[in-house]
Amino acid sequence: MTYPPESEEGNVEYKLRLDLSDDDHIAGQMRRRILEGGGEALYVIGVTDDGQPVGLPQDLLERSLAALERAANRINATIHVLRTVDGYSGRIAEVLIRWKRGTSPPLTVYITVLGNVDAGKSTLIGAVMTGRRDNGKGELRSVVARYIHEILTGRTSSISSRIVGFVGDRVVNEALSDPLDEQEVFLRSEKVLFFTDLGGHERYVRTTLRGVLSRSPDYVMLVVGANAGLQRMGREHLGIAAALGLPVIIVVTKVDLAPPEVLDRTLEEVQRLVKMPGVSRLPMLVRDWDDVVVAARSMTNIKIVPIFLVSNVTGHGMDKLRRFLALLPPRQTWDDTGSARMYVDEVFSVRGVGLVVGGLLISGVVRRGDRVYVGPTHDGSWQRAMVKSIHVNRVPTESARAGQYVTMAIDNVAVSKGMMVTDMPERPTRCFEARLFVLRHPTVIRPGFEGVVHYRSVREPATIVEIDKGRLMNGDVGEATICFRRYWALTANEQFIMRNSITRILGVVTNCRYD
Repeated sequence: MTYPPESEEGNVEYKLRLDLSDDDHIAGQMRRRILEGGGEALYVIGVTDDGQPVGLPQDLLERSLAALERAANRINATIHVLRTVDGYSGRIAEVLIRWKRGTSPPLTVYITVLGNVDAGKSTLIGAVMTGRRDNGKGELRSVVARYIHEILTGRTSSISSRIVGFVGDRVVNEALSDPLDEQEVFLRSEKVLFFTDLGGHERYVRTTLRGVLSRSPDYVMLVVGANAGLQRMGREHLGIAAALGLPVIIVVTKVDLAPPEVLDRTLEEVQRLVKMPGVSRLPMLVRDWDDVVVAARSMTNIKIVPIFLVSNVTGHGMDKLRRFLALLPPRQTWDDTGSARMYVDEVFSVRGVGLVVGGLLISGVVRRGDRVYVGPTHDGSWQRAMVKSIHVNRVPTESARAGQYVTMAIDNVAVSKGMMVTDMPERPTRCFEARLFVLRHPTVIRPGFEGVVHYRSVREPATIVEIDKGRLMNGDVGEATICFRRYWALTANEQFIMRNSITRILGVVTNCRYD
């Protein structure tokens, strides 16, 4: 067992040993590490600052853990011993530390679930959430599905969101009478995983792209059927995740259906594709409990792709996957000091309440009673509205902060998906400059090329009007000017995807043009 040298920044702290008389210093340091980790920290006891795995005798290790627990109690945090391993002259303990339930909103990690149709994505989420085994006929799929036709066809066609809560590595949902009760899960958890289940069929690719870009996921979970391998849409989903720079977790399902030689072939194919140029990552097959902890700790390195083998019917590998998910660290940091900004991802009309909009609050703080702007409209203007109520995971609250997926009841204004709710209206743009990378195109892209731009929850037809090189082909990188048919609120340095039939272009906004 080796450890890299300790960093002064981040949420990982090494301690050779801890003393009960030094709990003030330990508590202060622990608080800083938890804040830097977005709500959780990892302490490694028995290791020097330069990463030497010395280890401690059992009595000193127990005293150190007692000191750690005492310091955690002082700042309303809990400790969970993940594992103990051998050092040079004793044992080493790896300890997860989180705020206690109710001290602050639960730590939230966003995971987008992708994969080919019939790979078992919805069933896998149902199995993780409930702790139950599937009957082999899609019983757990109905837990996640939003519509009757999705249950009947077995195909997800919409954006479906479910949360899984944890206390330590115990799943909160399975202890509830209703594992889908988001309010109870949210209130009882130290940490919640926000799963976004997206369609795997080619006809739903536009919904899938909107789901990926609008939810700002920490991770992508790519689900592969062991009996079918990584098929065309699964490969495209892997390519999209790699192009967007998102960490990937691969879960190979249906291992109970695949003969050994088929499973081996699927694994070889997955590992080969992960290593290929364009993805260029390192596959890590998770075989035992030590691998689970190492894989979770390694997810801050985007190059590592853990691979899990599971069966939703027999339960094979599910315990390891659930513990890994419990240990997954949040990847993103959120700025709640600036202007409140939320792109509208969902629009509802609720009886007795009126207009309700939902989306990820990407910056700032919004409070009940705030006056906000909604827009831009087609002509670039903004509408005034008041926030009448706020819910986070169905829990009513007086305010919400950046990084939370919120629903807000607002005054009845004209609103559509892709519009922004903000406390400070931004200058709208119809044309913008971008750096483009052609992921896939069969011929040549020239000025006049038309496609659909997916930017966060914006989904709008657009035209490439200028290209610095005059034309672009598959694999090319170039600068271009793109124009919408109407106004939108865009921000420089943010990613988007432009598509047309089989064409996929990854773009980064470099400059917005204003009339």
